[in-house]
Amino acid sequence: MQTLIRNATIVNEGSVRTGCVILEGKRIVFVLYGKNAGEKAEKLCTPSCRIIDAEGYYLLPGIIDDQVHFREPGQPQKGSMETESRAALLGGVTGVLDMPNNTPAVTTVAALQEKYRLAANNMYVNYGFYMGATNTNVHDVLTPGLPGCGLKIFMGSSTGNMLVNDPAVLDIYFKEFRGIIATHCEEESIIRDNLESARSLYPDGIPWPMHSTIRSRTACIVSTRKALELALKHHSRLHILHISTKEEIDMVCAARRINPGISCEAALPHLWFTDADYNTYGSLVKCNPSLKTSADREALQKAVDNRTIQVIGSDHAPHTFEEKQNTYPDAPSGIPLIQHTCQMLMELVKKKQLSLTSVADACCHEPARLFGIKERGFIREGYFADLIIVDPRTEHRVTKSELETTCHWSPLEGHLFSTSVTHVFVNGTLAVENGSILQKPPVSALI
Repeated sequence: MQTLIRNATIVNEGSVRTGCVILEGKRIVFVLYGKNAGEKAEKLCTPSCRIIDAEGYYLLPGIIDDQVHFREPGQPQKGSMETESRAALLGGVTGVLDMPNNTPAVTTVAALQEKYRLAANNMYVNYGFYMGATNTNVHDVLTPGLPGCGLKIFMGSSTGNMLVNDPAVLDIYFKEFRGIIATHCEEESIIRDNLESARSLYPDGIPWPMHSTIRSRTACIVSTRKALELALKHHSRLHILHISTKEEIDMVCAARRINPGISCEAALPHLWFTDADYNTYGSLVKCNPSLKTSADREALQKAVDNRTIQVIGSDHAPHTFEEKQNTYPDAPSGIPLIQHTCQMLMELVKKKQLSLTSVADACCHEPARLFGIKERGFIREGYFADLIIVDPRTEHRVTKSELETTCHWSPLEGHLFSTSVTHVFVNGTLAVENGSILQKPPVSALI
């Protein structure tokens, strides 16, 4: 079946211009621009072609999210592949790269293969998975032909027990692993010292704003410096996830001049919230790395817009609401945001904190380039038809009843967005229309 998306404002490869796109099967078959694009497009369509008039709407490639924490296998009560990928789909995300800190952690070839097997039957979006590093699984990580999108190294502990803190093992990974090394950078010794100090200072309970003091900017800077030094030493392909401070941006920028294989990501929590939000949301915005200052948030936004930061990820990380009601430090870190990824980004565009072209680059083009995802991430003839249409004028208020994630809560409940996602195509199949999932689209492994 053919679909014609007519009169759309197409955001793609650094340009924003009116045009038409024709889909057939799983692919984009024609992309036309110019004054007569609509007339030309209609002549290329079959009589049974479905026509979507997107005048005044944005058409972007589907978002490829380089960092999600779906909780299957092991903890489906927090988030299953089915529910979290349904949430992703509604958020304009057509592909996800999922992290290995499951229960048990994905640290063997067999576990990684099993995760791909599960995804084939349960995912509503295209998918890829990271292999997880530990201090003891070097042999598995260095298996020739290892499937997956990259290697995740926790250089600071977070959800799951996957801390890699042996200097000799880290050196082996950075020297021998030739794919992308994605790091969580926080210095564990600094965090532990800060936590002990906070416990002494607040014997009756640590207040939520202390999270940014405990998991401090210094912990981030020290660990990021260590990762960069290893990547420069061994010419590694390093991708630093969820950087949260201005200092880290400057460090990565300097390192990239020497090793262009180094890249970094800004995560939605750090682009949207600040440390002041702990006073309002408490544990619901507790995440690792911690939220930083408004000045840091502004620096991150500027760095995305000028492409100093290459990628935006959601860092979608669901936990049950009951777990989040625990006291500090027992409330787990992580925020479920993926269902509103596109709307959050469009809100930042409306506020002139990001540009449309930088959003397309950081969420679509660059993840495809960086991870070697073929024929996706761009609106090009012959490419897979992973596409989203956004209405920039229709408001949408977030309600609890609409949430697809298993954990069924969001710090965005009640927020009024100024835009709406009207259509989402995955592999040419119209899967979402006007906020509702129409069908489970055909999906596949991204890598």
